[in-house]
Amino acid sequence: MSLQSESIEAVGIDNFSPYYNVDMKRSHIRSIGLQSQVIDVDICDSRALHELFKDFQPTHVIHLAAQGGVRASKTDPIPYLMSNQTGFLNVLSASENFGCAKFLYASSSSVYGDLSEAPFQESQTLSAPKSLYALSKLSNELIAKHLPSKDTERIGFRFFTVYGPWGRPDMAVFRLLASSLLGEKFKLTANKDVIRDFTYVKDVSNILIAALSTQTMVSESNILNISAGNPFTLNELFQILEELEIHIEIEETSADPLDVKMTHGSVAKLQESALPVPLTHLRDGIRETWKWMNGIEKDQLRAWFEYSS
Repeated sequence: MSLQSESIEAVGIDNFSPYYNVDMKRSHIRSIGLQSQVIDVDICDSRALHELFKDFQPTHVIHLAAQGGVRASKTDPIPYLMSNQTGFLNVLSASENFGCAKFLYASSSSVYGDLSEAPFQESQTLSAPKSLYALSKLSNELIAKHLPSKDTERIGFRFFTVYGPWGRPDMAVFRLLASSLLGEKFKLTANKDVIRDFTYVKDVSNILIAALSTQTMVSESNILNISAGNPFTLNELFQILEELEIHIEIEETSADPLDVKMTHGSVAKLQESALPVPLTHLRDGIRETWKWMNGIEKDQLRAWFEYSS
């Protein structure tokens, strides 16, 4: 499901930051025929954002723009303070000022930190975030909850390890598959027993589009997990790769202390909200991602892979 297939008129914005290969971002946009609908705007530029809202007059906003990555926040914190906090406030404020009905935004499973009680529920008290990235996402939730609202409904989605075609090249699934295709070693910076609630990107987009409906939610600030509710260890992921005959040479290195030991999201609140629950099994999602990656030119794939090393 997509906004195009639902005949929803939309405009996208992106500042095409160099966090990962900009050519990959533009190739993605070209592949789905959206060159004319994506505008180069930085959400930290409140004046440009105001002009865009004034011209397009959106009724609904899906805010997914952010500086991603737990580990990078340790070495380069500025983008996490600018895009993820100042930028977030700018987009939310513009949505309120122009009377948007809904403001849907991306939070992250990283806000849960190392909770011992699983599956993680949205009502649980959160411990101190383990990274600046997690802190920036938790601050988004607090801003959405406490910034005075007129009529804009605010729904935050805590994404759990989203993967799939066109996934970020610094994420494990992309790097595992690309390592296999390119004949490179995969550097493992986590213990094989860490647990992740992998969520296929198509399931995520289906939930976001369903949430645009004014009949979906009550009019209030809300938080929902987007997860499959069916976590796997890295060992189990490696077994699936072998079953699919995706062979990888793994080089084990020291584990990163910023990585949480487990993510496992409860889907109960998602079900109660009459939104679709992710159903794509990890094996099927990996198979589809592998199929997509095999359609990418090797030189282009290598450029994306090496840029994000």
